[in-house]
Formats: sequence, structure tokens, C-alpha cells
Amino acid sequence: MRVAILDDEPAELRRVEQTLQQMAETGEQPWSLHSFERAEDLLRQLRRETFDLLILDWQLPDLSGLSLLLWTREHMEAPPAAIMLTSRDGESDIVQALNAGADDYVSKPFRPNELKARVGAVLRRQGQQRAAAEVLSFNDLVFDDAELTVTREGKPIVMTEREYRLAHCLFSNLGRPLSRDYLYERFWPHEELSSSRPLDTHIYRLRNKLGLTADRGWQLLTIYGYGYRLESVAPARE
Repeated sequence: MRVAILDDEPAELRRVEQTLQQMAETGEQPWSLHSFERAEDLLRQLRRETFDLLILDWQLPDLSGLSLLLWTREHMEAPPAAIMLTSRDGESDIVQALNAGADDYVSKPFRPNELKARVGAVLRRQGQQRAAAEVLSFNDLVFDDAELTVTREGKPIVMTEREYRLAHCLFSNLGRPLSRDYLYERFWPHEELSSSRPLDTHIYRLRNKLGLTADRGWQLLTIYGYGYRLESVAPARE
């Protein structure tokens, strides 16, 4: 879980970090918090990295949090969830932010337990569709979360647990670019890695094991300087 926090007040930034760190310590999935005091710095990272959630202050000296939110909705194929966290608490402000694509709105000064609850609710909504079904089908591939297995036409494909989870992540984010750092933090969170070899090796294996080729309806693209994107394509006609 990669979370970006944007606030130009260092004390407020630290307070949000501490609140979310408490959530991270009780969660099953590792969290990675990334803090920014300038909207332009976060915008630069959004062009290069993948995030699951943005927590945005509105009033900033360079670019407003609302403008940044609008940019993600207009320029990103699969924008991350976003919560506005701001001292602007007028009804018109809340309506404007929600209409711009914010998933929730929290007024400052925020109460830590309320922020935790709202972050948790947004993340649950974000993953509700995937969590609702233990068995997911993608063309001739069937993912069974209960058994951590993949089958093609009823025949099992031999995979390690990490290969399964990486493949499941790619298929659950079809069309969404996933940065290398995002994938490393999610699937190799506690390991010291001296090169990009583990991820490249796993991607190579998934291409072969799952047949991620155009003739089967898939294209696993390497995005230079960024990461990978799995796309569904029309199978070539014979």
C-alpha cells in the first residue's frame, strides 16, 4: 500500500504520518508512506510512480491540492483514490472537491481516529469489487484466491505463492501502469535487493507460465524507466 501525503505545513505532515503509521502497524499488507510539502514534487512523482491513495491539502503555495486532484482524474488511466484533508470546510468547498473526484473529505483540525476510519473506508471501497469474489476469471485463466491457484481450461498452472500474488496484482490492475518501486514494496517489502533481477525474473516466468502473449489476448508491456502494464488485446485471427 503506497500512500502519498501532501501538506505544506511540516507539523501537520508529521501528524498525518503518525496517524497512518498506526494503521500500517495493524494491517496485514505493508504500507509505504511518502510525504510532500510541494504539489509540484508530488506531481513529478505521479508521472514516475504508482500510489494507491493520495491525501491532499487544498491550499498550497505552488499548486492547489484540488488542481492536483483534477490532473490525476484527467491524465491518469487509473488514478489513485484521494482524500482531501483541508481547513476549507464550507459546503461549497466539499461539493467542489467531491465533484472533482475526491473519494472523501476531512476537515482540519482532523481527529486521528476519524481519519483512520475514513482512510479505511476508502480503501475498502477501492478493493470491494476484487474482495467480493474469491474466484476471478480473465479469458481462459481462473484465479482462485482461497487456494492461491491459477488454472487454464481446468488444468492447474504450477506457480509459487509470490508468482501468484504478483500475477493477481497485474490482472487486477489491467491497463494501469505499475511502477517498479510499487511492485518491490508490495512483494519484496523486507528484503534487501541489490538489483532489479528478482522482479524481472518473476515477470519473465509469468509471461511463460501464463502465456501472456497477443495470440492469447494479453500484452505485458515494459514501460521504460517506470515499470510494467498488463493489457487485454484482441487475439490475432488465424
